[in-house]
Amino acid sequence: MQTLTSSNEIVLVSCIGKQDEDCACADGAVSVLFNDELVDANNDCACSDRPSSLCRVGSTRTPHFRNPESCISPLGGGFHLAYNPLAPNGPSVLSEAAAARWRSFETPQSLVRPIDHILAEQRLVVPHQQSIKVRFGKPETLTVWLHVTNACNLDCSYCYVRKSSASMNADTGQRVLEQVFSVANTEGFKRVKLKYAGGEATLHWELICQLHDRARKLSATSGIALSEVVLSNGLRLRGQQAAWLGSAQVKLMISLDGIGAVHDRQRPLKGGGPSFAEIERTVDDVLLPNGVRPDVSVTVTGSNAHGIADAVQWALARNLRVSLNLYRQNALSASRAELGLKEDVIIEGMRAAYGVFMECLPVYPFFNGLLDRVQGQAHSHTCGAGISYLVVTHEGKLAQCHMHLEEPVAPQLDDNALDVVVSGWLDNVEVEAKEDCADCLYRFRCTGGCPLETYRVTGKWDVRSPHCRIYRTLLPDALRLEGLRLLKVHGYLV
Repeated sequence: MQTLTSSNEIVLVSCIGKQDEDCACADGAVSVLFNDELVDANNDCACSDRPSSLCRVGSTRTPHFRNPESCISPLGGGFHLAYNPLAPNGPSVLSEAAAARWRSFETPQSLVRPIDHILAEQRLVVPHQQSIKVRFGKPETLTVWLHVTNACNLDCSYCYVRKSSASMNADTGQRVLEQVFSVANTEGFKRVKLKYAGGEATLHWELICQLHDRARKLSATSGIALSEVVLSNGLRLRGQQAAWLGSAQVKLMISLDGIGAVHDRQRPLKGGGPSFAEIERTVDDVLLPNGVRPDVSVTVTGSNAHGIADAVQWALARNLRVSLNLYRQNALSASRAELGLKEDVIIEGMRAAYGVFMECLPVYPFFNGLLDRVQGQAHSHTCGAGISYLVVTHEGKLAQCHMHLEEPVAPQLDDNALDVVVSGWLDNVEVEAKEDCADCLYRFRCTGGCPLETYRVTGKWDVRSPHCRIYRTLLPDALRLEGLRLLKVHGYLV
């Protein structure tokens, strides 16, 4: 959104959008209410997770003042980046005149000009001497991780799956899908998102097609919308499969951890040997000619951090969206010390990758892929476990997290699946209940990091991420990139 008044008061507002990742982030929005808005706070209507519904401005007669948590920094060209944790959907960009108007709210005053209402909607100014109530909205999308198989043709150094030939059969898959849509209907979700994963899901392509057909029928019958994504290493895809992805409108995400030897070191073929060249051939000779533009997932480790900028360059040169995800140690990778997240190494590598984004600066929203599970839209939980995320093993069992497939919490799904997930061992704590997070400027963007990783390192669920320094260091850079993107979109940066 852009607001322009006769006094040259320009405000550019983020529209972050959604982006596929190799996990499932909670998409329940955060509503920020004040005293004069609390009359509506206790209704029994489900709060939408759409950014446009996050903020309601109080009475124009209510004195407002500068949000003390707001920060503003120069972007160049007479523009400034403005951010605060209560912003509904990322940072805003203010012209000098707009920034001057914001500064004038150092003295509390009523909302009397058009720009005042925009500043209030972005929570850059807030009601004076009023308490804040944060309400967590109900997500609209139920995301389901379908673990199609344990088999894979790669031998990735950080993989958490114990490889075998075991795979989901068609009967199990059909039964699971029926229950998934039953859960979605019972819980009031408007959309089901299926993630076909493994192992390497494309090793069982016929099953994916069968499940897709059944899911489409269930979607049509129930009136619940459907979206799907195949998570793949990109090795086995051929023209016929690419054509199917396009016609079926199923998205594709492939993993790429660097270019050449950097990628091959982390993701070698089963039995050894390089895999990058084959993935590049698949993308350039099979997918792109068939109109399939996969999202690219990069797992950042201590081993490849120095090379992720090259991976980003490779993806952006092909107009592919990128997601940068931090490595999580697991039982199978614990002995691989070189993968560990050495903070300075990770920060240096990530900043080099951000430099590539700066040079290319796509006009489409890319903020949500810049830093491990960070989202531009204000939200309360890093993970959707127990809220809007189900994991189903190849046997049809229910697990809390796809990294713990061998620890299911139920032998099958039923309409109480989300409650069963909540009662399991993984405790998905909201960010304001985490020690050292409640007052953090970035609390509703990173939400304290992955709960599983936090517990692995600290033995606690209700504390901040052990990688907090990485988030705090890189988030200002990521926000700045979003500000520059806004300038470019609206023609103020060439």
